[in-house]
Amino acid sequence: MDRVEMKQIIDLAPSLVIYDYGKVKLGETKVKEPQPGEVLIRTDFSGVSVGTEMYGASGKSGIWGKPPFTPGYQGVGRIVSFGDPLQTKNLAVGQLVAYFTGAGTHQAFTVANLERVHPVEETTLSRYAGLFVQPSVGANALNKAGIKSGDSVLVVGQGLIGQFTAAQARKRGAYVVTTELSQERIQISKKYCADQVFDTSLEGAWDEIRKQFPKGFDVVIESTGYLPVVEDSLKSVRFEGVMVFEGYHAGEMKFDYNLAHRSQIRAVFPMFIGEPSSRESIIRQITSGSLPVAPHVSHECNWKDSADLYSQLFTSTKDSINGILFDWRDAV
Repeated sequence: MDRVEMKQIIDLAPSLVIYDYGKVKLGETKVKEPQPGEVLIRTDFSGVSVGTEMYGASGKSGIWGKPPFTPGYQGVGRIVSFGDPLQTKNLAVGQLVAYFTGAGTHQAFTVANLERVHPVEETTLSRYAGLFVQPSVGANALNKAGIKSGDSVLVVGQGLIGQFTAAQARKRGAYVVTTELSQERIQISKKYCADQVFDTSLEGAWDEIRKQFPKGFDVVIESTGYLPVVEDSLKSVRFEGVMVFEGYHAGEMKFDYNLAHRSQIRAVFPMFIGEPSSRESIIRQITSGSLPVAPHVSHECNWKDSADLYSQLFTSTKDSINGILFDWRDAV
């Protein structure tokens, strides 16, 4: 389908719509015309990460502006057209790509900047490239921290980003310990991500961590963005170790300066999803199966059921939900 044919056939396409903070429905969104340096993509699968999306969909951040808007920032689909046919980044109409965009991805068509669009090999695992952002964030953090074989690593929090960070750290040869509150995520972490997991919903869990690892960890990665765990994280870094602030902290961050100062801790503040070469490495690992994503996907559903599932993210049941994929292949 070229640009002219698409415009003649469809102007509005199915989408998820946040019509008020914390409220979602199925609706329709105008199909945008890509500008030079952009590409229009027909969505196959869009991926949901509970933490970051809930910041925007509940009004805690302005990721997508004020309602109504379409949420989502990652997906996998096929190129429909380029804003400038001379700017293609060696991609082609009809090609399968993974993409990151602030334009909203839980919809049948999405516009993305070419710099954040990457080729995807077509395998039985290609759909999982729709969740490439979380492992890319993890890889960027590990690269910045210089994780190497034999390191001891504590990953605080086992949301999707924490899970993929821990799994990749262990793949690099580190001994990986994780912490988590959710019982469902604890089980995922035990099975797929870590050598040892601590349930921090239990009183005294942090004391037990420091008892078992009295010298601390070579690297501590705080992936939650939850301020109360920062000081516990800092207390767990060994002398001259590394503290990685992987989680997003809105506003000010406060902690006891001496915790870091006395131990001469090196702080790392990774941001975003890494260099293009790192993202494309992650996508290749996903489609080849060397970085398994399926065990981290708790829900996959057709777009017609997406609003019902997404609405659960505004309730207490969100803690039992891990990765989500919405299937848009029959949306138009």
